[in-house]
Amino acid sequence: MLTARAEYHTDWHVYIDDPARDPLGYCTGTGPDEPVDPDAATRVLEQGGWRVTGSWTEAPPTCDALFTASVEKADPPPEA
Repeated sequence: MLTARAEYHTDWHVYIDDPARDPLGYCTGTGPDEPVDPDAATRVLEQGGWRVTGSWTEAPPTCDALFTASVEKADPPPEA
């Protein structure tokens, strides 16, 4: 199980340190001066082939990320 981190730069991004593929980053589409949108973060991860397995929770103040959630690689869709 891996952890996804929601971090704010100029907009909200989600990062995963995938040991098989190096660090991955996804833009949530939630822009400047907007609060974190857990649904948008979950959607962008799903589009990238990840499944959020836990709730998005506020990270401790000592963490670089503001929110975290457990994730796992999603099963590939069945062949058509």
